This record gives sequence, structure tokens and C-alpha cells, in this order.
Amino acid sequence: MISMLDAFLQGLLAASSSGLGALLGIFWQPSRALSAAIMAFGSGTLLSALAFEITISAYQESGFIPLFTGFLIGGWLFIIITRFVDDKGGFLRKVSSRRRYLFEHRQGETGDVLDRIANVEVMKNLPPSEAQAIVPLLKPISIKKGEAIFNEGDQGDSFYMIVSGEAEVKKGEKVMTILNAGEVFGEMALLNSETRSATLVAHTDMEVYQLKQEHFDDVLLKSPSIANSLSHALAKRLRTTTTSQAEAEQNLDLWRQQAIDSVEIDLSPSEEQQMIQGLAKSSAPLAILVGTLIDGIPESTVIGMTVHPGHIGWSFLLAVFISNFPEALSSSIGMKQAGTKSSRIMMLWIGVIVLSGVCALLGNVLAVNISDFWVALAQSVSGGALLAMLASTMMPEAYELGGGSVAFSTIMGFLTGFCISAPHLPQFIIRS
Repeated sequence: MISMLDAFLQGLLAASSSGLGALLGIFWQPSRALSAAIMAFGSGTLLSALAFEITISAYQESGFIPLFTGFLIGGWLFIIITRFVDDKGGFLRKVSSRRRYLFEHRQGETGDVLDRIANVEVMKNLPPSEAQAIVPLLKPISIKKGEAIFNEGDQGDSFYMIVSGEAEVKKGEKVMTILNAGEVFGEMALLNSETRSATLVAHTDMEVYQLKQEHFDDVLLKSPSIANSLSHALAKRLRTTTTSQAEAEQNLDLWRQQAIDSVEIDLSPSEEQQMIQGLAKSSAPLAILVGTLIDGIPESTVIGMTVHPGHIGWSFLLAVFISNFPEALSSSIGMKQAGTKSSRIMMLWIGVIVLSGVCALLGNVLAVNISDFWVALAQSVSGGALLAMLASTMMPEAYELGGGSVAFSTIMGFLTGFCISAPHLPQFIIRS
């Protein structure tokens, strides 16, 4: 009973820094360098605790098989559950998950547009990296059969890519030609600043993408090849090729994948903030709570499993305490920027602290009632999840904020953790 209470209190103590970090993040935003240093130091102490408190202990108890199996299972579970929670709206809890979600969201949108314009000759002639850069500037438009898109003599302010349908090019009442899916029109007005030389009428219902004049200069900067590609399309709209249809489709798939792979989150701070606020409407407080708790369950469980009467695992406890602070700090800042109320942020983190204590208590109960083999396996699963969390969130966030300088903070954190663990290590590792 005493060890269960100790486990609960130690779980609360380790998670209590989350409350401090969340409270501070609501009212103050530290410099990037300071945030990076704290996060990197916490990463180093956690790495040390994983190596000397979990890995060695599990190996000594039951050997290599449960250690290897547990770490793989823990990493796999962390990745799968985290992705599920992020998809349900929990992506706002961390900078890394938020940026990953933004990246995947933009990549998905880009892929959808590329699927539709992949057969447009102008786009096929562009390098994939340039094609994906143009996608955000394109506006989808639906046009009904018989509707005039523009008239002869109009001032040209847009050019269009036909996704589906047909359009008639007319001079007076005479139909000069029919444009089909994959072709473009209106390009002369943008290239030569001329008025429309013909009238264009939808021959069938059409789906097109529009590029406005004000965006054309941006396109030329992002895609130096576009002017040449447009000129080529103007000179010869229907190109013949010796490439087989199967080969052409294969090349098209390759082009599309390369374009999607080129997608980057190169948003300005204001654009990123606007996008986050839009996506925040789909986020769920419960999903954020569950996601944050998932990050803390492995470490709280290990704390509970390592509790013995009269003994406190200071190395692991300190590592968790330090690492929780910058996580909660950056998370609360992000949620505040996304429009989450301060009271809701604090209630979320108070819930995380209490549940962390409960997880530590359950970890202690588990350790008392199962064999050493299963304890080692459970610790290894927690260790694998922790290592996955470090690799996918804390360390990338620290590097993004502080660059290469975080290496020194990580080293100092690792050595600090080692110094605390050293007195308890087996003699075959530390010789007197």
C-alpha cells in the first residue's frame, strides 16, 4: 500500500512541471534559444534514463528477447496511436505534431489538385518542385454549358487550365476550334498584356483551374519554366509523341509523386497562424487530452514500476520532470495561439498531471503482481514508446528551435542523467 502511494505521488511530482510549463506558456513566450536548450537538456536526461534505468534493468531481469520485443512493440504502438489521435483533432498539443499535420494536410490538398491537373500539358512540362509551388495559387471553377467564360476584346486578367469538359473558341459567330481537357486558354493575355483575341464559350459543363493576373508574377518567380511552357503550349497545343500510353501514364505517376514529395511548409508566420486557426476548429479537447496523456503514459508507468519502499529513482524522475516542462510550455503556447481558452488549457494539464499519477500507481500494481519477465517486457514497451516520442517530437522540436547548438544541451542532459544513475549501476558497468 505504501509503495502504491509512493508511486502515485512520484507520478504527480514528475508531471507537475507540466502544470508549471502550461501556466507559464499562457502568459509568457520564452526565446527560441531558451526553449530549445531546455527541451534538448530534457531529451538528454531521458535518453540517459532509458539507457541506464530501463534498458539495463530489463536486460538483467529477463535477457535480450523481451527487451528487443518490448521496444519494437512500444515504438509501433506509440506511432499508431499518436497518428490516430492526431487525425481526431489532437494535433494541436505539440509543435511537432502541429507542423506534421499542416505538412500532411497541405500535401494531401496538393495531391488532390495534382491529380486533376496532371494531364494539363503546361503542368506536365514543369519540374515537379515548380508544379507543387503553383498549386496554392490555382482556383477551381465550375462552368455550365453555354456560359461565356470571356468575350473578344475583354481585358485579360486570368488564364485557365481545363480539367474536364470542352470549350468553343469563337470569332464572331464562327467556331474556330474546340479546346479539350488538358489544354489551356487565356495565356496570351498574360504573356503579352493584350485584350482577349476571341470569345470562349463552354461547349459542355466544365471544370477548370484559374490563375489570376496578380498571381502570375508570383508564378514566374516560383516556376521559371512556366513562361516557356506556356509559349510552347500556345505554339502547338496538340503534341504528338512516340511514347506508348502505358509509358506516358507511368511517367505521369512519377511526376505527380515527385511533385507531392517536393511539398514544403514554407508559410509565413501569419499564414501558418491562419491555417492553424482554421484547422483548430476541427480539433477536439478530448483528443488533445488523450494525445498528451499518451505521451506521458510510458514514463509514468515506468516510474510506478521502479518504485520500491525507501527508494526513489531520481534519474528517471528528474528526466521526466525536466522534459515535461518545455513540452507543456510549447503546447500551451500553440493552443493559446489557436484560440483555446486559458482556463481550458489549464484544466487539460491538471487532468494530465492527475492521470499521470494514476498511471504510475497502476504501473506499480502491475509490477507487484506479475513475474519478472512480464515486468521487463512492460518496461521495454514503455521504453520503446518513450524513445519513439523522443525521436519524433522532442529532439526534432529542439533542433528546429535552436539548430546545432542543442547538441551541447543534449550532451549535458545525458551526462547529468548518467551522474545520477551511476551510483545504482551494476559493478560490471561501473567499476569502483
